[in-house]
Amino acid sequence: MSDRELVRITLRASGGAEAAARELSDRHRGAATGYAAQCTTTPTAAALLVTSAEFTAARSFLVDGASTAWRPYLLNTLVRTAAEWATDDKQHHLAPGLCSWLAESGGVAGAPVQGDDTTGAVLLGQAFHQLPERLQAVLWHRLVDQEDIAQVARCTGTGQDSVRIWAGTVEDKFLTLYGRLYEETAAARCRPFSRLVLTTARIGLPRALGSGGASGLKGHLAACGNCDRVFRNLSRPHGHEWGPLLAESLLPWGGGDYRAACAAVHAGEPPEEAQAGGLPPAPSLRPRILRTRALRTRSGRALFAIAVAGIALGVVLLGTGDSDPAGDPPATLRDSHDSSHTWSGSTAPKEEGPSLSVSPSASKLSKSSKPGSKPGSKPGSKPPADPPSASKSPPPPKPGNLAGARLRWDFENAGERPEDTSAAGRPGSYHGRVEWSDDRDGSVWFNGASYVETSRAVVDTTRGFTVSAWARLTSSEEFYTVAAQDGGDISGFFLQYAQDDNRWRLVMGHADSTEAGEDEAESAGPPAMDTWQHLTGVFDAEKRQILLYVDGRLQSTAAHHSTWEANGPFTVGRGLWEGEKADRYKGYVDDVRAYQRAMSASEIAALAGVGPNG
Repeated sequence: MSDRELVRITLRASGGAEAAARELSDRHRGAATGYAAQCTTTPTAAALLVTSAEFTAARSFLVDGASTAWRPYLLNTLVRTAAEWATDDKQHHLAPGLCSWLAESGGVAGAPVQGDDTTGAVLLGQAFHQLPERLQAVLWHRLVDQEDIAQVARCTGTGQDSVRIWAGTVEDKFLTLYGRLYEETAAARCRPFSRLVLTTARIGLPRALGSGGASGLKGHLAACGNCDRVFRNLSRPHGHEWGPLLAESLLPWGGGDYRAACAAVHAGEPPEEAQAGGLPPAPSLRPRILRTRALRTRSGRALFAIAVAGIALGVVLLGTGDSDPAGDPPATLRDSHDSSHTWSGSTAPKEEGPSLSVSPSASKLSKSSKPGSKPGSKPGSKPPADPPSASKSPPPPKPGNLAGARLRWDFENAGERPEDTSAAGRPGSYHGRVEWSDDRDGSVWFNGASYVETSRAVVDTTRGFTVSAWARLTSSEEFYTVAAQDGGDISGFFLQYAQDDNRWRLVMGHADSTEAGEDEAESAGPPAMDTWQHLTGVFDAEKRQILLYVDGRLQSTAAHHSTWEANGPFTVGRGLWEGEKADRYKGYVDDVRAYQRAMSASEIAALAGVGPNG
């Protein structure tokens, strides 16, 4: 499948989008990360820049209407994203050379093919973009990135034999287009020599002068920089000598350095950027929005939003109330439990019980029941087809130190309490109606009113910590908290879905009060609805920074300097706001973990790669 086809699938809100996005990122993230490292000062800033550029490029790629190879399009988007950073408080994360270049260009990072100039890089860029998209990919991947035939075939969605054939002819086609554009755009004083420039470049000027066929051309080349440049370009031998020129022509900034880094990697020498040092704080990619969250009660919520720079933007009422827990359980659920009394699937309590006190009456599904059905489907009915990626097990884990969890609930088995499979042995108590699903070899479903909590705190929120969970969100109507830990008035942290921004986020308040400000790190894009995603929130106390990862990839960071101890219960399925239980989760949760340390990026990638109950 070609890059363009993957982008198209990624933008659909349907099955296969997550798998397509992952494949697209896997193909190009190495190159994008290398270029981002060249544009930034730290690995953290580079990772944030790549994530933001991937999301922006995917949204605009098909809208732009241009037939462009994905790799150079993504890299151009990366520089344009960096240019946006240069206009706000993220400028200090950009490389000094890029900042200087942006200042000289007025902050504009348009691709070289844009503009009225038809010489030099612009002419080469125009010739490149007149090639069919797959030939653009072959030319770029082979000559600039120096990738092998197998990788080029993967990106173009064709067989290796076809790529070999294209690779043998694409340079000739490119040079023909370049020569044609040169002739068509030659100035009046150059037109008598333009044809001679093209033919003489093929045989060499000394040979042409010896035959007397280039009379006057030598003098014209000495006087005309445009014709001399074209002549020298067309005189280049085929092969990788074209790589640096293409990179300089098609990337707005630093193309030569990018190509040099590609050559170093190809030669087995890691570029200097890959050896960069520590990870100082980097800001959130999304603009901060000041919000007031109010009237979040058990019976309903109203969200009054928002004032930005003192301008009232409006009031939005979201008071839909908690979901009625009396509906039929999803067909995918294998067991059920309600904390207030036993039930058998057809009836359920109207009020939430205070705690778990009696054993559940489990009603097992038959072997024919298909895991992964959506909530609300009737028992015995044929469940709808799941997205290909929704219930697949993640790939085998990469190396990483995942030991030392202070809590791990994998929800593999039904029961009165979730079993803590970490060495700490911290059980919890279910509140309200929950269900168990066969999805991911055992997971739990919360109906928008239920939750689970421990009897005491699990992490010290004044020190570094990491909290992760697999989440499959089934609604976007309200705020939904996956994991949190209670303070007195609010949660010490919220790992949650934010309805107003339509993003996953990690939030930590400045104090135990709804009146205090808050810091948040948000996902680069909206959640993949009804699809499993791995969320990881990190507080790095040493760097005074919070970080959010989705599916093992860094999304954004934010500075967080104030600390206070939230010493209440650790919760899954709700948060605490104005002293009330709030933001109750609607959907599936699995494999919740908590660590009393800020985990590294490699550890989080490994955590996201662990299979169900692994």
